[in-house]
Amino acid sequence: MVSFFDLFKNHLTSDLEIQSLYDVTEKDPRKSLFFAVILQALLDITKPKESVESSDIKLQRDQAHAWVFCSVGVTCDNFEETCELAGLPPKLVRTFALKVINSGDTNDVRRKINSLL
Repeated sequence: MVSFFDLFKNHLTSDLEIQSLYDVTEKDPRKSLFFAVILQALLDITKPKESVESSDIKLQRDQAHAWVFCSVGVTCDNFEETCELAGLPPKLVRTFALKVINSGDTNDVRRKINSLL
């Protein structure tokens, strides 16, 4: 059986057709909710920087980055609990987020994330 994290990685790195986030999370509404929170954080982190952008966008990008990559404290606990409730290992989510950030093709990944949401 393919894990739900593998389906997510495959969807973001190939043309595998997945109809919705609900399908990816094995039709579990609770997992879908928490997975959507993680996906939104990835969208916020990878929002392209523009020369003229609102301070809200910068703040959202910074807060999402801090939430995903924190290593101690309440924020870290919150991220890890959210991952667990989504059925995802926090370490793998962080690794995946780093790959997305460093990929150089965040537009394609953002498009695929938006297709799930």
